[in-house]
Amino acid sequence: MLAKRLLVRVCSAIVLCMGVAMAATVSATAAVDPPLIEAVKRQDAEAVRRLLGDGVEVDTRQPDGATALHWAVYREDLETVDLLLRAGASVDAVNRLGATPLWLAAGNGDAAAIARLLDAGANPNAALLEGETPVMAAARSGTAEGVRLLIEAGADVSARETSRAQTALMWAVTRGQHDVVQVLLEAGADVEARSRVRPRLMFDVTTNAAQFDQGVIEQLGGFTPLLFAARHGDVESARLLLAAGADVDNPAANGTSPLVVATHSGHTACAGLLLAEGAEPDAIGAGYTALHAAVLRGDLTTVEALLARGADPNIRLEKGTPLRRTSEDWTLRASYVSATPFWLAASFREPAIMRALAAAGADPTLTTTERWQGVIERAGGVGPPRVVGGFVTPLMAALRGSSDRGRFFLFNPDRGVEEQRVLEAVTVAVELGADLEAADFSGTAALHDAASRNLPSVVRFLADRGAVLDVENGRGRTPLQLAVAASRRPSIVNVGPERTGETAVDVLRELGATEPAR
Repeated sequence: MLAKRLLVRVCSAIVLCMGVAMAATVSATAAVDPPLIEAVKRQDAEAVRRLLGDGVEVDTRQPDGATALHWAVYREDLETVDLLLRAGASVDAVNRLGATPLWLAAGNGDAAAIARLLDAGANPNAALLEGETPVMAAARSGTAEGVRLLIEAGADVSARETSRAQTALMWAVTRGQHDVVQVLLEAGADVEARSRVRPRLMFDVTTNAAQFDQGVIEQLGGFTPLLFAARHGDVESARLLLAAGADVDNPAANGTSPLVVATHSGHTACAGLLLAEGAEPDAIGAGYTALHAAVLRGDLTTVEALLARGADPNIRLEKGTPLRRTSEDWTLRASYVSATPFWLAASFREPAIMRALAAAGADPTLTTTERWQGVIERAGGVGPPRVVGGFVTPLMAALRGSSDRGRFFLFNPDRGVEEQRVLEAVTVAVELGADLEAADFSGTAALHDAASRNLPSVVRFLADRGAVLDVENGRGRTPLQLAVAASRRPSIVNVGPERTGETAVDVLRELGATEPAR
């Protein structure tokens, strides 16, 4: 039945499934369709003429309310549409979900059928039960001519569906229907309309999800058409919206600007356009800037473009981004709070980005400790819990981080490749003046990290640059002791001797590290 097919919807809140999916098979137990509807479904024009000539009821319905005209429009059978209209078919008949034949024609992108139905007096604003109007359906399907016809007939271009309060312009932008975007803008569609804002309770980690008092309310939604264009990387739609007066910096409900959204979504060209149109490079309404997002994505081109436009290379991350459990989302975790772009680049093992930031004035010595100094002092100098952030230097971040950004399922099984990335990031940090002996509040320094992670090439590099071989951490353990302990426990982070021919233990012993007491 038609209504069954109308229930098929895309997960995205932006569009109703185009099909209204009228073609699903009617169950064997369902009532037999009226002869007229059966003939229309078969696209048997002669049978339709015969039945109409015999005086059959032209508006006979299926149990879900669909008429023969619904089916003729859905089949894009204009000959039958004309036959039914001449026979007096109700042009505004609705099925149980509120779909009229005009809505189906708009969803099909069938401008000819739209014209026929409007000429027959169809209501251009007849919406589905959740408010989706024909002009929204036509905007999504991409029929600029159909949209123009609907507007000329009085369609409301500012109408909103009731689920997310989205407009036809938002739908057109999301689907990249540039001709439709232009038509809607010429008709006065609101370029600053916002989708509905929805508060959602978020948690720092999944383990505290049952403790509501540990969560924060994140405001979702509030997207303008330009924000939708930024999220989808639609440069042409963004250009049209900006030319129509859209505010290049108008943020979403959570504070993310179009530039931040485009950059975080990995759309380099769109970010470039927004910068060229005057977007604020240091907008930080959401707690992070486009520069933080560009480093997260490993987007050197956007990093360089932002720096050229005056982005602050030392701006600190103020808040992490929402994280879904076991996902491949590009997230800035809460543990990165207070990190600079350079620190993030080191943690993600992006040496080229590290160099670009340093050349633009990034301070390679800034750690994540500074912002937490008051907390450390109130704790008596012993430092807050490690889970808060780690409070480490960029050099330590390079050793403790990961090029996969913690994205689930993206762990690199080739430890040789990952070790090379670590070495390259560590090399840049050291060349830029990193303190080899700097330690975190647990007394752990760079050589301890390299040894405990079994990174022999990094151990050798640090030792060659002057790292003290037998330096003890806060628990009195040396790099060699940590390396020996690591070699004795199974771990996916250990590099096997079968790959390199040597381990961190081998390198430390070769360099003369003191053997641990037995």
